[in-house]
Amino acid sequence: SKLVNTYTRALPGYLDENDMRLHTNFQLTATSTGRFSSQDPNLQNIPIRSTEGAKIRAAFAATPGNVIIAADYSQIELRILAHIADIEQMKKAIIDGKDIHAATAYELFGEDIDPHDNEIRRRAKAINFGIIYGISPFGLAKRLSISKDEAKDYIERYFEKFPGIQHYMDETIKHCKTSGFVTTLYGRKCHIPDINTSNYNMRNFAERAAINAPLQGTASDIMRKAMVMLPSIAKKYLILQIHDEFLFEVPESEAESLAIEIRKAMESVCQLDVPLSVDVSVKSHY
Repeated sequence: SKLVNTYTRALPGYLDENDMRLHTNFQLTATSTGRFSSQDPNLQNIPIRSTEGAKIRAAFAATPGNVIIAADYSQIELRILAHIADIEQMKKAIIDGKDIHAATAYELFGEDIDPHDNEIRRRAKAINFGIIYGISPFGLAKRLSISKDEAKDYIERYFEKFPGIQHYMDETIKHCKTSGFVTTLYGRKCHIPDINTSNYNMRNFAERAAINAPLQGTASDIMRKAMVMLPSIAKKYLILQIHDEFLFEVPESEAESLAIEIRKAMESVCQLDVPLSVDVSVKSHY
């Protein structure tokens, strides 16, 4: 019902009569972290997880003679976390080119497990990204379909293995409670108005937002810088920005060389303690 009402019925109504394409509206100041927000229609949330969702996404196709280049920063917020919180194990895993979720699984679950096992890696991935958003034991338990006590044990073990993260969280919340805002690596302020409210639920949400905002905010700063640093020829083909990803519609004959140039530009935007990595794919549809 949601897919039908949000996409298959609604999107055709947004088609531009002149070119029969969809043109979104980007809000540049609608989010506290600086992420671009897509509205009327929202093209940053096209479904893919279900079979029906994948069919809807397949409708977003390149015109004849063209292909779509998708360039996506790989695990950018985890890389920023490793830099900001100065987590040596995480930095070493990234620099060595290891699968960061597999590396986390190895640290959390010990040497006697296969860190590349799909279920083990899925748990490590959920913990990695959950920690970024200040996930609670209850939230992690629900996400992994495990008990609250088991989830609590995972989180405690995570902080023991990566103590820099707990320090980062504590110091970030402390600073935010005093100043009312947190900052990105580039010094941009992200205001968190409810950080000192007496309402527990609102304050808890604000603390999680304070933990995440410097990470997601820095990622959005990097995306904006990347848009500026893209080669001129790539800029004219840019059709969509989806959080940590760019989409380009390019002539098929230019796709190979442009993909190389786009990756090179995006990976050279800034110098962190760990390298930025960009996944690039060329396909006929999104």
